[in-house]
Amino acid sequence: PGSSLKKLKKISPDQLIDIVKKSKLSGRGGAFFPTGMKWEFCKNNIADQKYIICNADEGDAGTYADRMMMESDPFALIEGMTIAALAVGASIGYIYLREEYRLSEEVLNAAIRLASEHHFLGDNILDSDKSFSIEVRLGAGAYICGEETALLESLEGKRGMVRAKPPLPAIQGLWQQPTVINNVITLATIPTILAKGPDFYRNFGIGGSRGTMPF
Repeated sequence: PGSSLKKLKKISPDQLIDIVKKSKLSGRGGAFFPTGMKWEFCKNNIADQKYIICNADEGDAGTYADRMMMESDPFALIEGMTIAALAVGASIGYIYLREEYRLSEEVLNAAIRLASEHHFLGDNILDSDKSFSIEVRLGAGAYICGEETALLESLEGKRGMVRAKPPLPAIQGLWQQPTVINNVITLATIPTILAKGPDFYRNFGIGGSRGTMPF
């Protein structure tokens, strides 16, 4: 883990966002909003605090792709979140985890501890002046909280209810600060795109649906 993260010492945030845009990565949670565009919106908003949120409230019946990823390769998710944070200037991240996924919670927290011990998380990531921390928060057991704005309400300690849009979360999200919200698979894909280049990912798929999708 961390091989893609190390490349960021030679890449500016704008170059990184451009790589993600060129890959045509779109939201793997089902909305398929262009990931690079979402990051760009957040980066271009000036604020003292920004957030990266991983939507891991996988509530649809019979869907376990997120759980599979979190329990088999949690470092891919952690690395993807950290790369997103460095791209947009965020310093705090949350994984909003489905309440029933207690093994995922255990695996993720262990991985976060290991990543912090090896300076892939926390202060001065890889001897840089950048800092980013991740905390796992268990969901409220409500299906509606899988919708990104209801998820924000829940994270703020409120009843999970959908917010009116605009403004988009990338402009006014968690506690009214610029926030990137991406699905587990979306964030876990970022290290591969950085390691192998945007063409590698874009050359899978067809039309407006590029890349891979686990089933």
